[in-house]
Amino acid sequence: MKVADTPKAVRERTRRDFFAARNWRRAVQILALVFYLVLFFAAVYPLKVSIPPDMFLRLSLLNDLSAMLSSRTIIVQLLPWALVVFVGTLLLGRVFCGWICPLGTIIDITDRFFEKRVRRSLMRERRWRNVKFYLFAFIAVAAIFGVQIAFLFDPIALLTRTLTLAFFPPLQLGYQLLGTHLPSIGDWFGRHFGWIFPEAAIHFRMGLVALVIFTLIIAANALSPRFWCRNLCPLGALLGLLSKFSILRKRVSNSCDRCRICSSLCRMQAIDNNTIRTNQVECILCMSCVATCPTKAIRYSLHLGSNAPEKWAKEIPERQPQLVRRRLVFAGLAGFAWAAIARTNAGAELSVSQQPISSPHLLRPPGALPENEFLSKCIRCSMCMKVCPTGGLQPAIAEAGLEGFWTPVLIPRMGECAPECTACGQVCPTQAIQPFTAEEKAWLYIGTAVIDRSLCLVWSEQKQCLVCDEVCTYRAIEWKIIDGVACPIVNDQICVGCGLCEAHCPVQPKAAIRVYSFGDKRSWSREKQRKWRQMAKRKGATWEELMQQGEEQ
Repeated sequence: MKVADTPKAVRERTRRDFFAARNWRRAVQILALVFYLVLFFAAVYPLKVSIPPDMFLRLSLLNDLSAMLSSRTIIVQLLPWALVVFVGTLLLGRVFCGWICPLGTIIDITDRFFEKRVRRSLMRERRWRNVKFYLFAFIAVAAIFGVQIAFLFDPIALLTRTLTLAFFPPLQLGYQLLGTHLPSIGDWFGRHFGWIFPEAAIHFRMGLVALVIFTLIIAANALSPRFWCRNLCPLGALLGLLSKFSILRKRVSNSCDRCRICSSLCRMQAIDNNTIRTNQVECILCMSCVATCPTKAIRYSLHLGSNAPEKWAKEIPERQPQLVRRRLVFAGLAGFAWAAIARTNAGAELSVSQQPISSPHLLRPPGALPENEFLSKCIRCSMCMKVCPTGGLQPAIAEAGLEGFWTPVLIPRMGECAPECTACGQVCPTQAIQPFTAEEKAWLYIGTAVIDRSLCLVWSEQKQCLVCDEVCTYRAIEWKIIDGVACPIVNDQICVGCGLCEAHCPVQPKAAIRVYSFGDKRSWSREKQRKWRQMAKRKGATWEELMQQGEEQ
């Protein structure tokens, strides 16, 4: 090869063509990433956007497929979006990975910081490439047996979860500090962008874990460009398998002189360095090969039989992925084993409704499906946590057992379920949390509050305290005269477990009134819960009535 034909020289010589060929892709990538971030930050209560904030989560075919398989239902809300990606992949190939995926765009942007890479042999790199197919088999088999595990690897859910748990709280803290130390800038920012942050200070558990996982994905660029996309992403594996049937194909003309520049610059290593064969499963249509070809021998066109011009009729046979059957079977068995272990939920108890309850503090958001259905549909995207105005929704650690890891739970001491808020049901992409109205929250029972008489100021010290009664929107606190003292009790027929009383209880550090999961009635239909609420009658009198009665006596 002449010096003038080195990859660096070719890049310089074809700079204009390079930008002309890839400008559209880069523009679409940036616009898609910006649009994703706009929708993410727009997911605040009350919702002000007409476009679904969870649109990108619905576009993830891996999320859609695993949620429908594990729940054994057709989720109408996901179906149109899944069909768009499915048909688009059959027509154009892995265009979603190369043009739309926000995580892929972030990986491309951060790849500029990894110019010096760890040297790896080509054979070792090819062995890593098939891991994503085995991960997809693992996820699919687990979903077939009713257990959702795609959330660990799906790029859209993973990125949304990371932004929610690891990046959003520090951004809110920075906004608050800006208003404190730089009032003029803080006021300007608050007028224009302050609406994206809730008034309550937000803190999330497991934020550090989410940040570490995300950092490892980005740091993997030190091994090779788009290491995550080419080797580990199961969504890419699914779309790659579908792209084998796409009608948009790469064609090479007779002017190709085997200079191998295209293969050396291919970020996905989809082009074989020796034979220049292209792996359609790996190609993400980044157009680098088209832009850098010195002889202009490469282009993409519709594969519609023999109607192509003679000049472009030369089509080199594609290099196909070589999967080891033994490893594929092992991945399927691992998925079955995970489903068996997670579904048995060792250590969990069954509630009266025969739903698994691993912790007395397992409080799901209002509108959540019965536990088994909820676990099979929830993709752990954390959108419900992001939109919660009080920060009460937190990722589960051990409350829901192994199968419920990272699902949303309400922790009232960190934030109550605001009576007027309905946002979590609006942003759930899989309808694991069914939409509801503020009026319906009065009979969506998620738990029951219980007063610890050894800690309650009224019961234990005969002090006057009305906090739980004053904040209870549903008037579930009643009063009873005991030894001449009016003491609070909870009407468990009215209490829905919203946690307002626990969040505002002045007793520290452990509240004297706490919400437990035994009042959960999610297995009941909404109509049955509504009738239960209508039939519930207050058994006592208010504190003021009791005090008036005591004065009269």
